[in-house]
Amino acid sequence: MSLPLASVENALARTVSLSRRFLGVIGRKQTYANIVYLLLSFPLGIGYFTVLVTGAAIPIGLSFALVDMATTDPFVLLIAWIPLTLVLVCIGGPLALLVLFATVELAALERVLADRLLSVSVPTSAPPRSIRDRARRLVFDRGTWKGVGYLFSKFVLGTASFVMLTLGGTFTYALVAAPLHYRNETVGIHIGDPIEFVPQLTYQHDGWTIDISPVTLSIADGELISLYVDSLPAALAVSSIGVLVGLVVLHLFNVVTQLYARYTELLLRGTQPSIFSEPPVF
Repeated sequence: MSLPLASVENALARTVSLSRRFLGVIGRKQTYANIVYLLLSFPLGIGYFTVLVTGAAIPIGLSFALVDMATTDPFVLLIAWIPLTLVLVCIGGPLALLVLFATVELAALERVLADRLLSVSVPTSAPPRSIRDRARRLVFDRGTWKGVGYLFSKFVLGTASFVMLTLGGTFTYALVAAPLHYRNETVGIHIGDPIEFVPQLTYQHDGWTIDISPVTLSIADGELISLYVDSLPAALAVSSIGVLVGLVVLHLFNVVTQLYARYTELLLRGTQPSIFSEPPVF
């Protein structure tokens, strides 16, 4: 076999292999498992954020109240420090431990989701030997605080996943379904009116304020994509492009979930196992 012919055959083989990998994404079970994981990320992220913030608000608020009272009105603190301390110890302390316990269990849930949906096994630390050991590790084990950071970050990742799924799905559908609505000029991917975003953050506490001044971000009419076709052949061509775009979007979802899998493995490696899977000895 001549060298040029062998080179051509190798190039054809690589092309066929790449084509199968590109087109085969739609037939892989892992693709749809990844989509399910991305769909679950948004509601779970909101739930994790709500649990952590709500649970931490009371003990942190009581601590700030004691510090604020000590700096502004020490005389009142002499009278109220005993009941406030009792409330902090009897309510704030157990609530903080409960939040940390929930963190360990929710981190275990994330490990299960990563294992079942992303096919990633995240190793845990050795199970606690007793209830006392588990309580101590709730506070002093590094894995607990890694879990807290991961669960907080899940809110951001879940929101990003929701936006990505919504944009990817909507954009693909608008292209693929072009033959169904090509006669309707009001249907397409366009902006009818200018859109303005005015993000602003203000936090005020007693005599001091943190204020990030709003910056107006605007998108004028037509600055995004405007799409309109008025014939069936053009609509079919747009639909064909939409199929290719959909395949690219599915590959993008797979890449993002692979990054999520590595991130989950990095942060949750060595965290405590669930009390339901590894109950301590009484």
